[in-house]
Amino acid sequence: MREGTEPSRFAFHNKKTAVHVSVIISASEITDNIDIVCPKEGCYMKLAICDDDKKIRELIEESVREVSGDMEIEVFADARGILAPGFDADILFLDIQMPGIDGMNAARMIRADGKKTVIVFVTALEEEVFKAFEVGAFNYIVKPFGKKRITEVIKRAIEQADEVRYIEKTLTEKEDEKHSAHVITVRSGGSNRKVILSEIVYAEIFDRRIILHMKDRDNVDYNGRISELESISGQDFFRVHRAYLINLAYVKSYDSKSVRVGDAEIPVARGKYQDLIKAYLSYYTRREGL
Repeated sequence: MREGTEPSRFAFHNKKTAVHVSVIISASEITDNIDIVCPKEGCYMKLAICDDDKKIRELIEESVREVSGDMEIEVFADARGILAPGFDADILFLDIQMPGIDGMNAARMIRADGKKTVIVFVTALEEEVFKAFEVGAFNYIVKPFGKKRITEVIKRAIEQADEVRYIEKTLTEKEDEKHSAHVITVRSGGSNRKVILSEIVYAEIFDRRIILHMKDRDNVDYNGRISELESISGQDFFRVHRAYLINLAYVKSYDSKSVRVGDAEIPVARGKYQDLIKAYLSYYTRREGL
């Protein structure tokens, strides 16, 4: 294998500025003194190598094992394996020029599937890599390359994959918190039922039970206190009457005596009209982002 010293360009993500940066580096600029560590002790990752050149696959695999001994590694000679159902990896070294489905098209399919895999392209033609940004590739290496170059790229790819994991975990936690804050569970009809608050048009007290009138015209009734529902329903709801709690999102019209919510005409309690106006204006301002 010929050793190349030609410059190579790669992109990386700056955690502090949240900006992707493209730089050029030559093999001679990479020193022998590289710390070979996983960015977080005890981290576990999966890395895949897809290249039709056996020697390249072996070189990358050997280098990965030197960088991270606990890395799970899968090796493929063509794109069929990485496009199979159930395939997933934190990092993917992907040859661009392969028989059958080439690496660029394979990367497009991976992105179309919603996967956040950190992709490092491997190619013999540097001009091919300019297409890499179309699929959000993190980096690339140009054949032939030496051990120092691949080691540096592997290390950076691990750091990027670790950051992607952290972002995904944070977003998932926030989404779970958001979802749980907008869903309640009530005991109705002998079973527990989840109710999305935003789909409640209005709630009323009838025969000592709360009846939730839903967006899909389905009614959910359960034993409870409307004051408790009011306390957890949030700013989009307003208590217009001791027996009624309305969702301001479904208000069609109102006056001092009644408010039309969905298809229902609901009485406005004496002394509540001015508060209703303020509540609705506040809701409208939030909704329109004013």
